[in-house]
Amino acid sequence: MRAAPSLARQWLTVARLEQVERRRIRRSHPDRAAGQTPLVTQFDLRWCVREGQAPCSALVKSTDPALPSSAVEPLRELEAHARDAAAFFTDLGLGDGAAHPDLLLIANLAEPNARSITSADELGGCEGVLRDSSLCQGQGAILFGVRATQLCTDADVVTHELSHVWLRPRLGEGRWSLDAAGTSNDPALIKEGLADFHAALKSGDPLWGEHSAFPTEAARSLRVKVSFPEARTGFAHGDSLALSSALWEVHAHAKALFVQGLTRYLVQTASPPTALAPWARGLAVELEKLDPALGATWLRTAEQHGLLLEERVLDLRVGAMTRAPADAFLVPGRRDVPEASVPRSVLQFRGDAPTAGKALLALRAGPRAEQDLEVVLRPGAPVDEATALGARVRFTQVGGRLEAPLELPRGPYYVQLLHRGEAATWVDDLSIRLVETPPPPAPSLLAVGVGLLAASTFALAALRWRRGKRAATARLHQGA
Repeated sequence: MRAAPSLARQWLTVARLEQVERRRIRRSHPDRAAGQTPLVTQFDLRWCVREGQAPCSALVKSTDPALPSSAVEPLRELEAHARDAAAFFTDLGLGDGAAHPDLLLIANLAEPNARSITSADELGGCEGVLRDSSLCQGQGAILFGVRATQLCTDADVVTHELSHVWLRPRLGEGRWSLDAAGTSNDPALIKEGLADFHAALKSGDPLWGEHSAFPTEAARSLRVKVSFPEARTGFAHGDSLALSSALWEVHAHAKALFVQGLTRYLVQTASPPTALAPWARGLAVELEKLDPALGATWLRTAEQHGLLLEERVLDLRVGAMTRAPADAFLVPGRRDVPEASVPRSVLQFRGDAPTAGKALLALRAGPRAEQDLEVVLRPGAPVDEATALGARVRFTQVGGRLEAPLELPRGPYYVQLLHRGEAATWVDDLSIRLVETPPPPAPSLLAVGVGLLAASTFALAALRWRRGKRAATARLHQGA
């Protein structure tokens, strides 16, 4: 448990919040500056009461006398971090608390309660997030789990989650989109990248989540250069580092001017792109209005991080193995993209076969993936919707891996995975190997006939030559 903040620290925090609030009121609501009560975000803090990994028996309010003593300090820290983050976003120009009048924050969640115990979930309906959604009483909520410590006590985590709340009106609800290449996680990637960047911007530290991540998990460092396509996995939090590290790199160069341009882009763009490449180009246009050199710097950085790539493709050569840069590759399920005929993987895999033949695609996958996972192959071009709805191949379990037979063409090919299951699954260690090559083609009848004729002609000529040679030899003997 962390030590309680000193009275001086508490006073400074309150004074800063009051100063930010007064400045915001004067700037945005002159009518309220005359003495009217401003609208600010109210945080409804709840504690999940449970025994070990058992489900919540109740959600206890922070003001309830029945609140366990162990919950007092974590919830106090959560409230302080939340109010500080709200003031930060207001001062940044992303809108004030009037747009978010009441937020439910739930802490101390574990596996039987939430779908993820080692993370926090952004504001959303509790249906499908909490096992017993009635605990939310019909409200949306931000859920904080437990890692090495209570995640609600990490300022980076709280700022990250509240960034989702403040940006939701500007970035929309969706986390997935469909395009010609399959399923894209670009919408979620953009949201997660911005949330990490804002948390790092507020703290001034590009190492995100180090207070709660260690020793069981790795924090995310925005100082490390992450680039596509190598870093693409389909997992939004990992993939978002390509964006957040690019944002931080340019911010380190341009500081406040870059933040000003980014905020203007987020606030003033009526319908921001949900695909990463158009989104990054749109930011460049906004930055160019402030400083052409800054716009060019961002565009160059975005290109170096692979943010402008239109394809989501990794190489998968015959005889080689493709491994995810982190834990695995994600293949979404029907629950993620219900509008898809058949959910297709975020990534496609590309190779170039030296010869045609029968091949096996082998991989590791999540539990029960065998019954729902399929693969489709297209020679020469990326898999499109028409190809994906055509001939698909099922997997079978062979030892600890799944295998699917493929007819490999000679030359370039593209492979994509499809998933009929409800929940997403993971795959890793993909490999393609030839198991049978076609026999050399039999000679045609014409070729055989021509060959026999040539052989006969050659034999006849040789016979005539030998007879002529014998005759010449006989004449020489007779003359002697």
